[in-house]
Amino acid sequence: MKRTRIAFYTIAVLIALQGCQQPADAPTTETTTANAGDLTLPVSLNAAMVGMIDHSADYIFALGNGDLPRNANDWHLVSNSAYEIVLGGAVIQIPGTGTFDQQWVEESEWIRLSQELTGIGEDAVRLAEAKSTEVEAWRSVGDRLIQNCLACHQQFKPEIPSDGILRGSTERQSRGISIFGY
Repeated sequence: MKRTRIAFYTIAVLIALQGCQQPADAPTTETTTANAGDLTLPVSLNAAMVGMIDHSADYIFALGNGDLPRNANDWHLVSNSAYEIVLGGAVIQIPGTGTFDQQWVEESEWIRLSQELTGIGEDAVRLAEAKSTEVEAWRSVGDRLIQNCLACHQQFKPEIPSDGILRGSTERQSRGISIFGY
C-alpha cells in the first residue's frame, strides 16, 4: 500500500512537472510518462528543498513544539505542508539545474534518504488528516525529519547553504510567536 501511494505521488509529480516543460502540442500522457526519466526540474534541488521541504517542516516542528492549529484553516496549512514533504521526497529524486543535481540523484543513498523523506511526510499526512493534537507524535515526526535532513546534508551538502540558497526564519518564529494566525 505504501509503495503504491509513493508510486502514485511520484508519477503525479512527474506528469505535472513534465507538463510544465512541454509546448501546447506535447505528446500524450502515456508518452510523457515513458519519457519521465528525461525530466529535469526547472530549478536546482537546493531551491526545491528550501522552497518545499524547509518551508513545510516549519509546520511539523510547530506542532511538535506544542503550537497547535486553532481552526480549519490552520489544519489546512498543516495538511498542505505534510503533502509537500511527501512530494518533496519524490521531487528531489529528479535532477534539477544545480551543479551536483545529476550526481546526487544517481547515488543510492540519496534515493534512500529521499524515499525516507516521503515516508516521513506520509506519517505527517496521517496525523494531519486525523487532526492529531498529540504533541509527542508530531515531535517524533519532526525528530525523524531532522535526522533525515542532517544525514543528507552531512553526506551531500555539508557547507550549508549550498549554492547560496537559504530561507531565513521569520520574525514571528524567532520571537516564539505562533506560526498560526495573527
